[in-house]
Amino acid sequence: MILSEKITELRKRNGLSQEEFGARIGVSRQAVSKWEMAQTTPDVAKVLAMAEVFEVPVDFLLKDEYDLSYLNAKPAAAEIKEPAPAENDRYMFSLEEAQEYFKDIRQSTKKIILAIILFFISPFAGIYLTVTEDEKLGILGVIIQIIFLIGVAICIVLAVWQLKGYKHIRSAKTELAYGVKGVAEEYKKNFEHTHLIGIIIGVILIIASVIPMMVCALFTEEDIIIVSCAALMLLMLAAGISSVVYVSLINSGYARIIRKIHN
Repeated sequence: MILSEKITELRKRNGLSQEEFGARIGVSRQAVSKWEMAQTTPDVAKVLAMAEVFEVPVDFLLKDEYDLSYLNAKPAAAEIKEPAPAENDRYMFSLEEAQEYFKDIRQSTKKIILAIILFFISPFAGIYLTVTEDEKLGILGVIIQIIFLIGVAICIVLAVWQLKGYKHIRSAKTELAYGVKGVAEEYKKNFEHTHLIGIIIGVILIIASVIPMMVCALFTEEDIIIVSCAALMLLMLAAGISSVVYVSLINSGYARIIRKIHN
C-alpha cells in the first residue's frame, strides 16, 4: 500500500477533512489533496508530523509492504520492529533508529566533553596543595587527582557503551531506509553554522591559552599567582579542546549516515 493511499485512509479513519488534517501538520488543503492523488510526495518532516497525528510508526507510512490490515490486527501506535537479521541478511536502518542514533551521539559526546574537562582540572588540587609545602596536603592533592581521573575513565566508558549498539552502521550489510539520508543531510546542514563557530572558538582558546603564563612570567614570581595562571591556562585548553571535539563528533555522526552507500 503506497503512501498516498495510507494518508487518505488514515485521514478518513480519524474523521478529518483535508483542510483539518492540513491544519494539524501545517500545510494547505491543496497540498494534502496532491499527496492523496500521488501528484507530490511529502518531505520527511511532514511524514514525521503525520505519524504523530495518526499515531502510527514512521516505518508504517514509508514502507509499501505495510497496509492497514496491520493496524487492524494491532494497536494503532504499535511499534513495528524489524526482524532480527540473519548472518547473511541485510539490515535496514530505519528512520526511527536514526533519530535515536543522533540523540545518543549528542549524549555520548557530552560525556566525552565531561571527561576532557575532568582531565584538565584534575591537577588543580595537587598543584595548589603542593604550593603550601605540606607533605600531607600534597598527598591529599594526589588522591583528589586520582579520583578525578577515575571519573574521566568512567565518562569515556559510558560514552563508548552508549554507542555500542550502532556498530552495524559501518557494516556493508546495513542499508538506509527511505528518508534516513534526507534527515541526516537536514540535520548536518542546520548544524553547519554551529560546527564552524565551535571550531573557530576552540582554536582561538587553544592558541590563547599560553597568554596567562606569558603575562605571569613578565610581571610576577609569586608561586600562588603562577599556579593560578597555570590553572587558567588549563581551563582555556579544556574549553578549546571541548569546543572542537563537541562539534566535530556530532558533525561526524551526521556525516557517517550521509556517506552510507545504498547497495
